[in-house]
Amino acid sequence: MGHSLTLPQAKCSFGKALFQHHVLLVAGGRSPQNEWLIQAAQGVPVWCVDQGIDYCYDSGIIPERLVGDGDSASEAGWAWGKTLQIPVDVYPVEKDFTDLQLALQRVGSVYSQAMIVVTGVWGGRFDHIFSNIYSLVGCCDQMDWIGCCAADEKEVLILLKGCDTLAIKMKKQAEVISLLPLSDCSGVSIDGVHWPLKDVVLKQGFPYAISNRPIGFNRDITVAVENGWLGVYFCWNTHDLQKR
Repeated sequence: MGHSLTLPQAKCSFGKALFQHHVLLVAGGRSPQNEWLIQAAQGVPVWCVDQGIDYCYDSGIIPERLVGDGDSASEAGWAWGKTLQIPVDVYPVEKDFTDLQLALQRVGSVYSQAMIVVTGVWGGRFDHIFSNIYSLVGCCDQMDWIGCCAADEKEVLILLKGCDTLAIKMKKQAEVISLLPLSDCSGVSIDGVHWPLKDVVLKQGFPYAISNRPIGFNRDITVAVENGWLGVYFCWNTHDLQKR
């Protein structure tokens, strides 16, 4: 069991959360950089969701499972996935749940007490991003998971469930740090940033604690929440994101 999550650009240590497994879920949103994906996949089970099979194909990563309807994956990538002799869960294009939701449910039936890292969730339409993030929150609530993280080389969102703490050691300095109340949150604190907070309430309907920044590369950033679901968001390469 462990209580830390290592990403290519940061190490995140949780105060109380203990989990037995890490799982990397590669979805079909904005493609993560190949180098980032290869580093993130080292030593952890990798599952692909629809077009995520193309990202693994391009990076030379062999996934353990493929889930989806295949409508956004390339013919070459989907065909390659079927040659790997891995389980392939195929769903109809017209269905009630999204491919990511189905994959999260399937992961939950295989792994418990897990930290789920999902990449390929950023970029594109707002409704897709909204559904992706709140699907992570909902699945963490419903299943016996410790936590979820949405990440690539440009953006990371760590879901922190009250009552817990988080310490972040940066390998690469983030440009932006925001606290996003994904429900009403109380007892929220953050230190190691330009505008620290101590034991405040963050309302889901009025998320003001955004666009903070670290005060030093060698200083850990610490976050705490007593109640609620808090999204701890980091951003790199903001200029590149603004051009999209």
